[in-house]
Amino acid sequence: MESKRVYYIDNLRVLACFLVILTHSAMATKDSYGIYAVIVSLVSSPSSELFLTISGALLLPTRIKMKDFYVKRFSRLALPVLFWSLIILFVDYITGASTLGITIKKLILIPLSPVTGVYWFIYTICGLYLLAPIISPWIIASTKKEYQFILLLWLSTILLPYISFVLPDFYHIDGNYYFILNYFGGFLGYMLLGVYLRKYPIVLPKPKAIAVILSLIVIAVLPILYCYLFKRDLITTINNNLSISSVLLVTAIFIFFQNFGSTNVKFNNFINYLAKYTFGIYLVHIMIVRNVVWHIYSLFRVEPLNPLIETPLIAIVSMIICYACVKLISKLPQSKNIVGV
Repeated sequence: MESKRVYYIDNLRVLACFLVILTHSAMATKDSYGIYAVIVSLVSSPSSELFLTISGALLLPTRIKMKDFYVKRFSRLALPVLFWSLIILFVDYITGASTLGITIKKLILIPLSPVTGVYWFIYTICGLYLLAPIISPWIIASTKKEYQFILLLWLSTILLPYISFVLPDFYHIDGNYYFILNYFGGFLGYMLLGVYLRKYPIVLPKPKAIAVILSLIVIAVLPILYCYLFKRDLITTINNNLSISSVLLVTAIFIFFQNFGSTNVKFNNFINYLAKYTFGIYLVHIMIVRNVVWHIYSLFRVEPLNPLIETPLIAIVSMIICYACVKLISKLPQSKNIVGV
């Protein structure tokens, strides 16, 4: 059973990596393609949250000493992130995307903020790593019902924006709110969700699993489509990283892989092999997508294609190039400090 779990989680890592690239592959489209762009955005939206959930499933609870955990996790992150942050700053400067003053400012602020918005996830995961050894004893000792209660508190905070969505004149959330459940909110919930889904996998008869997965997807998608059609000014309120739609989509993806994951040994071995390169692919993908694939594609692009065709095509080509780059770099000495492999 453990082997199967590892297989499906590695499969999830590769999927999450591709969804991150898909998210950043979308080019500007004509207004007539708006609904298709929304569909692409919906498909790719749970990417970072999926990574956080996977991280929880893989890393929590930790049973090693706090110092050892910090050294192990942060040593793997620090040098590769610093290396590619410097590369991004250099590329932005020589291409004219950033001035010298802004480049220097971003360089100084690297310990505090990412040089590119895409790297927000790394800074978030660093904060969660600091919490991991602290919450691990509770995870080890908790019962299933206690775990469900904490997740329910977290989901209560996730649902709060819907109050301002349904009753805007009665209750409005602007991000600076204070209430009794405030400290149960945030990205830590995704890691705890990952632990729960791995510890208590939702394995069902195939018809029931399909029904549950489809129900979660429909419930997640309908509010977003409603906002797109009737209240576009509220779409970001209910389609951000900390939204019930993201939670439901992540859960649906986990349940799908738990029930319908591949049992083909050769395929799983290939995915497991590819999974070890996902961190490096994540680090380099934004430059490959924006500075290479977009640029080459724009030379031949006469007019925007349907995003349902264009965006996945760009994402697939970008992921192949990213993998090739990371694979080549991994053959260099000290490649672990560059791409984490």
